[in-house]
This record gives sequence, structure tokens and C-alpha cells, in this order.
Amino acid sequence: MKPGNQNDIIGKTQQDNFYETYWSVRGKMKMKPRYRVFASWIKRGSRVLDIGGGDGVFGEFLRDELGCDVVCLDISSNALQMARERGLKTTQADATKQLPFEDDEFDYTISSEFIEHIPNSEDALQEAMRVTRQYFLVSFPNAAYWRYRLQMIRGRTPKQWEKHPAEHLRFWAIPDFLEWVDWVGFKVVEYKSSNGKRYLRDWWPNLFGFQICYKVGRKVQ
Repeated sequence: MKPGNQNDIIGKTQQDNFYETYWSVRGKMKMKPRYRVFASWIKRGSRVLDIGGGDGVFGEFLRDELGCDVVCLDISSNALQMARERGLKTTQADATKQLPFEDDEFDYTISSEFIEHIPNSEDALQEAMRVTRQYFLVSFPNAAYWRYRLQMIRGRTPKQWEKHPAEHLRFWAIPDFLEWVDWVGFKVVEYKSSNGKRYLRDWWPNLFGFQICYKVGRKVQ
């Protein structure tokens, strides 16, 4: 065994155990405001990959309301069992690695509250776009949200998920993410706050928008 391989295996086991425990305790989710934003960007009858799709709550909505062909991908077997109980197609895989799909296999790829939890977000974006014909839809908390700004003034970094080891590894405000996506080689076509301070979040999303949804596409050559 090469140096470092044993630690890699231990780290993977800890990650797998965390998500298996998380989903066995959490149970099935309910619809979130961000899902409504995503749904408004998806054409009826599309083929959709939901990366980190968990128990399949959004996949079920897309299938029933928009007639979409949905594949729910997650690392947790407990989560995918619940997704199968909803009647969804599932794939168990580590989304931080190469995705087990062909190029342009899906019309849309979704990543809801996932990309900020992994160290290789650039690779994840590249992979999501590789298997996507149209758009990659992604959401995560806005690091410039007013509450997080107050936390920083008080000398504390933003805490957006308190359960170790799943704390966020990447933090983006809206301008940061727009620049980052451009640097990776793609473009943000549209973005919208799904929740936060009502009315104010549409006027000044980088201050009053809590979770931001982005539609990412390819640059025109």
C-alpha cells in the first residue's frame, strides 16, 4: 500500500458513515424554496441528474409535476433507498469523483447544497457540465448574507452547518461565484435568491438573499 492510501480509505469510511447516519436519523425531506426556483428553469419532459439528491424529494416533484426523467445520485445507500421508495431511478456514487455517465447524457444537472462541502469544487463543476447538454443548476448559502456579516464583525466565521465533518469548505458571495465560474471556464446565465429577507432579497440579493440559486451554462465560442 502506498503512503497515504490508508488515510484515504479511513477518510472515505468516515464520510460514508457520516452520510449513512445522517440520512437514517433525518428521514425524508420536504420541498424547499430553492427547488421551486430550479423547477422554473427546467423544461417539461427533460432528463435530469440530481447530484446529492438525497431521498429524492425534488426528483419526485420534477417527475410528477414536469414529467421529467430523473436520476437521483447520492453516496448514501439509506438516502437512495428512500428515493427508490418514491419510485425514482438511483445511482450510488461519490460525486467528488468522475460521474458514471456519458457526455451530454442529461438536459440538466442539479447540485443543491453540495458543492460548498467539497474541496475539489472546480472538478465537480467540470464534471457536472460534462454530462449536461443545457444547464447546471446549483445552490448554496450566500456568504455575504447580512447575518454572516454580523458574525464576522463579532469575530466568528459563518457557521452554516454545525455537524462535523460536513461543515462548509468553500464560501462564495454572489460576485465571488460569478468570477469563479468564469475562471473555471463557464458562465452564470441567471441567478436568484430563493429565501432571505422578503422583497429586499430581490432588490439586493448579495446582502439580503440567504440561499442563492444559479443557472450555469457554457460560454458561446
